Amino acid sequence: MRRIVKIGGSLLLDPTLPSRLDQWLESQPPAQTIAIVGGGQLIDAMRGLDATYDCESAWLHWRCVELLRVTFELLCDKLPNWSFVSTHDEFEALQSKPTDNAAFLVAVDTFYSPSNPAPLPEDWSTTTDAIAGWLSILLSADELVLLKSCDVPSATAIAALSQQGIIDGALPGLAERLCPIRYINFATPSELP
Repeated sequence: MRRIVKIGGSLLLDPTLPSRLDQWLESQPPAQTIAIVGGGQLIDAMRGLDATYDCESAWLHWRCVELLRVTFELLCDKLPNWSFVSTHDEFEALQSKPTDNAAFLVAVDTFYSPSNPAPLPEDWSTTTDAIAGWLSILLSADELVLLKSCDVPSATAIAALSQQGIIDGALPGLAERLCPIRYINFATPSELP
């Protein structure tokens, strides 16, 4: 079994996130777990710059993807029990690797870049929700898990979740090709609004 996990960037502000990720992973059914991490406040800063300077959307989109390398490297340093995929060649090796029960953190730009685009809008409607969805398609995953910092109403259609701002606007465009999605509120009680 292969599980794709999107770690919400806002969760990075919790210093217990690495240990909580390890504990959560131990409680899950056995699977090869391949995770990406969002940009959190780094991307929020880019939104602020865009509001001020009205940047060209595709240019800004790819700058945000580049910033995801920062949050990837930050989390790599905190997850000693995980393996890391930081180059395109390493990603190709992972893609062809038989599934095992190991955990991998993958840099987004190893599989999603201007030279390796996806059928996703190059604007604010695409976040790491949709990028994780695309990764689940590329790797023929059995499950997509979105670790969020909010509750997600059960049995709510993906389009409705997008309209409510719980997931991004691009993920519903992949819906027909996606594996089953699980949404988990991974915020600690002190982080909840």
